[in-house]
Amino acid sequence: MKLFWNKLSPLAQYYVKYISSFFVFFGLLNLLNVIYNNQLFFMVGYIWHFTLMTPGVKEKMLIKKQRFSFLNIIVRVNYYLQLFIKSNRIPFGLGPAMVRSIAPLLFIFFLLVVGGSGNFLFAVFGCAAFEAVHFFFDRKTTSMPPGDPETPPAIPNAEISRE
Repeated sequence: MKLFWNKLSPLAQYYVKYISSFFVFFGLLNLLNVIYNNQLFFMVGYIWHFTLMTPGVKEKMLIKKQRFSFLNIIVRVNYYLQLFIKSNRIPFGLGPAMVRSIAPLLFIFFLLVVGGSGNFLFAVFGCAAFEAVHFFFDRKTTSMPPGDPETPPAIPNAEISRE
């Protein structure tokens, strides 16, 4: 099994780890007979973090011209939140996780205002579930610094020469 795991690319390993844990949490919510809207709020919280932490997505969205992509909006909102919020002041090393949680929780709050039904705590649970899985899978097993720096680099020029 370890030989097969080592043959996978880092992106494929990321997908296997986090999608399988998503299905475990989603199955648990189904076993508990949670209302469908609450399951959707959990999914938005979990998948939003999943998207932000996917290897290579941030670089692709900041370099290429993806003007009207919702994925681009997710990455850029998180990028600007990281620029303006000093996450090193938040205790216990939870700064980057808290900054990543602001945008999906605001989005869910907007959905609650417009839609009117659901429980906001399931979005918080989705965010916390991803961050817990991320902590147990990546931060404990590697000695490398996290892939989400507190201060992001400058946005590279969108115009790339084709020479």
